[in-house]
Amino acid sequence: MTEAVFSAPWLKALYRELNQFAAHTQSPVLVHGQQRRGLLSVANQWAAFRLCEQPVGDQACEHCAACHMRQGGNHPDLQVLCPQSVSLEMGFPLELKTGTKPSQEIRVDDVRQLQSFLHTASSRGHERIVLVYPFDALNLNAANALLKILEEPGEGLRFVLIGHKPEHLLPTIRSRCQSLAATEPDYKEAVTWLKGLSVAEPEVAFSLAMNDPFDALDLSNNQIDQLGLRKKWVDWLVSPEQQNQLPAGLEKMGFPVAVELAQRVCADLSAVCQGGTVEVFPWLAPRVLWAKRISLQSLSRVFALLTRQSAIAEHPLNPRLALEFVAQEWHNQLVKTQS
Repeated sequence: MTEAVFSAPWLKALYRELNQFAAHTQSPVLVHGQQRRGLLSVANQWAAFRLCEQPVGDQACEHCAACHMRQGGNHPDLQVLCPQSVSLEMGFPLELKTGTKPSQEIRVDDVRQLQSFLHTASSRGHERIVLVYPFDALNLNAANALLKILEEPGEGLRFVLIGHKPEHLLPTIRSRCQSLAATEPDYKEAVTWLKGLSVAEPEVAFSLAMNDPFDALDLSNNQIDQLGLRKKWVDWLVSPEQQNQLPAGLEKMGFPVAVELAQRVCADLSAVCQGGTVEVFPWLAPRVLWAKRISLQSLSRVFALLTRQSAIAEHPLNPRLALEFVAQEWHNQLVKTQS
């Protein structure tokens, strides 16, 4: 992922800005934008550079003892504060009780586990770094515990918080951070970049990844089944003639993903309904002309339904039944009621 990040021109600039921030302030840095995977990779590369004992220009050498420890995931001066689910994704060692699902939140206990690190001197004579990822996952108790640390972070201790929506953070945390907003690539720039990395159907992958080029790269390289499920769901949403029965297995994409994709398709249908152009899924433009026959009232009802479902999407009692409910309402409102 690191090589991919530094072939992305919009993140090269972000890396330079992060280095400039670090050179002029000890304050925590809040790095935010839609591309969380890309932002984390930038922060990791920045941490690698700061901890490297033989840096080359503004990059880590990747050969010194400090770099080898970091590559092995055991550098004593680097900590990543993240949910258990993210720890597993990153390959960090994690012990869970039998039958216990990994937490999707950063919990207060996770923050408290930093205490020994916070009060220990640097092992390698450099600064100590804590990456918080994603800050969107901090629950309220964890956020309050982190706030106390940020109020008196200690000498030589740097925090970088990476995530999507800083407005969801406590205002008191935001006020203690230097904010660094990532520039989002436009559609053409992202698709061109994905093509350069040999991604098949980059336009499709990019839009199915909610316009996150790094998620698109991951879906194309490592999650082909997930990419296929998303494409099948979107295909069903824009195909009135196929809506007698929902294809099997679609719930495996995850209900939150299904709801967000439906919201995005609905936005394109609304644009077509009002004589506009397809912006979210441009490769579907020829297949959504039927939206000209939909009433705006029906689209508004579907938007409202999807908004309500989005609020509870992380905790559906039965993902399949929840998806079937959305699909049935989609069919009833947008297909049966075409004017």
